[in-house]
Amino acid sequence: MTGEAEEENKRLSAAKVDWDASAPRSILFDDIYFSGDGAAESEHVFLKGNNLAARFSSVYVFSIGELGFGTGLNFLSAWKLWRETKKPEDARLRFFSVEGFPLGADDLARSHEAWPELAAYSAKLRAASPPRIPGVHRIELEDDVALTLHYGEAREALQRAEGGVDAWFFDGFSPAKNPAMWSPEIFAECARLSNPGATFATFTVAGDVRRAIASAGFTLEKRPGFGRKREMLCGRIDTPPASSRRAPWFQNAKPSRLQPGASLGVIGGGVAGASIAHAARRAGFKPTIIEEKGLAAGASGNPAGLIMPRLDLGGGPASRFFLHSYLYTIRLLNEIGGDWFSPCGVLLRAENDEARARQKRLLDDALLPPDWMAAREDGLFFPQGGVVDAPAYVAALAGDAQFIHASVVSISPDEDGVTVRMNDGAAHHFDALVIANSIDASRILEARALPLSAIAGQIDWFPDETPPAHAIAFGPYAAPAPRGGLVIGATYEKITQGAAAQTSLAATQSNIEAVSGILPGLDANNARPRASLRCQTPDRIPIAGPLPDLCFFAPSYDDLRLGKQRAYPPAEVVPRTHILSGLGSRGLVTAPLAAAMILTEMTGEPSPADHEIAEALHPARFFIRDYKRAQHIRKK
Repeated sequence: MTGEAEEENKRLSAAKVDWDASAPRSILFDDIYFSGDGAAESEHVFLKGNNLAARFSSVYVFSIGELGFGTGLNFLSAWKLWRETKKPEDARLRFFSVEGFPLGADDLARSHEAWPELAAYSAKLRAASPPRIPGVHRIELEDDVALTLHYGEAREALQRAEGGVDAWFFDGFSPAKNPAMWSPEIFAECARLSNPGATFATFTVAGDVRRAIASAGFTLEKRPGFGRKREMLCGRIDTPPASSRRAPWFQNAKPSRLQPGASLGVIGGGVAGASIAHAARRAGFKPTIIEEKGLAAGASGNPAGLIMPRLDLGGGPASRFFLHSYLYTIRLLNEIGGDWFSPCGVLLRAENDEARARQKRLLDDALLPPDWMAAREDGLFFPQGGVVDAPAYVAALAGDAQFIHASVVSISPDEDGVTVRMNDGAAHHFDALVIANSIDASRILEARALPLSAIAGQIDWFPDETPPAHAIAFGPYAAPAPRGGLVIGATYEKITQGAAAQTSLAATQSNIEAVSGILPGLDANNARPRASLRCQTPDRIPIAGPLPDLCFFAPSYDDLRLGKQRAYPPAEVVPRTHILSGLGSRGLVTAPLAAAMILTEMTGEPSPADHEIAEALHPARFFIRDYKRAQHIRKK
């Protein structure tokens, strides 16, 4: 195998297309992507087969699932129909698709030339298309239209998926050419992901396909096909099976499905709270940020923050979360970014043999494609990375959210919403609440049991120094500040609960010493120090999800301490209350994706992350680990 082929084999393979045929043909599957008037066929089979025009006109959130994204034609057709349909104010379209062999940029553009009537939509799709990296890619194309692409093998992608689907497009290559896409296991997963009353449509009426779909619980109906295809297949499922593959303690026994227009209280004005506000507006919610000190008063107020990936070997849920957080945030910055984001690139220096060996393994595993991660003599370079003016970034995410300048004293959740009481005596009621105030979450009774700890850190800004052309990270970091000058940092000091972060000359000198090998001669007298608190968890992974009701957890899962295998009930949680905290030093990168995960949990739409990632970030994970750890202690 050649070196090029080996590299291709480690990443998600691109589709290989034969353009010499009468229609674009997949070389791997020996089948065509489309022929003749593909847009008219998409309309007849999938849009009309699922009665979308009528259904779009009366819904607030509509989710479509698809097997085989291909050229994106079905998505583009649905998007156009959505835009042309009169529907409720704040309605949202969510499209979820799996694809094992994504088309390359040139093949995608060439395909789209066949449908000039879709040009405005296809151009936006190509501009936002993610790199060819396995996993879940959430793409926000318009305020009311989001595409969630699962790149990878279809069955695995569906097994990891979360969220409800209202209409299915079964559009893989021909069952004779790609039988794995039409297996009973595939349709069982589609049934699991369906909302009650979900419909489907497909171009094929093959007997094996009919039996596989019926075995999953769908009813079937033959209808006239398109063109030379005499028949097509449609149907629905009224009573889908259980919808989550999560462990019981990570499920929600009583989910509240909020609709656009809902009010959302957000405690905290840093990057976590601002990211929640941004995701809330995307969902059609009305966010209100509650923060006594104003936006970006804590660590999010530093004059510069690095946008770079955390890359972990092994491909586990945490590794996938950090990788896709980076991809998601880069897309977000390209979408909303102003002059407060400098895409100057980030160099991750290798300071010793161990670091060089690890970086070589990262390159060998091809976690990012070559145009996203390049080897240099002194480390790895990430050209899409860069530096943000953190306060401006937070303000852009917060947008036009309402603001309450007060401190929260207590919350009172119930099945109808959450009442938040302030230190000035006022009380505000919201349809739902997200606690996103870093270490101060521990002051709220319902979140007090979570293992959050505070770390003090100091950065130093030298406004008159000439910075390097790009950011440099090697434990410490040095970066060009978006407002000019050089920023270096950061110190790391454990701090007692309730203590405030304080700047010090010793911390400034420590930062200067740390970067002296690449930036000699810095004078502490020219520094403008800033100290703040970071909030972290024991496993260094953020907390994102519904707050567990510990009064339910203790009696319901206590048998885990004894190692008992039984049917445990799904978890009960604090009603309509979520938390986003423990972001550590990477909140500027991880907060946006974690926030999007929380909002999809509230709406029930397809999630921007797989269920294993949701479990890895779930607030209840610490309590379940304690129960299971007790089991191992008892066995010793």
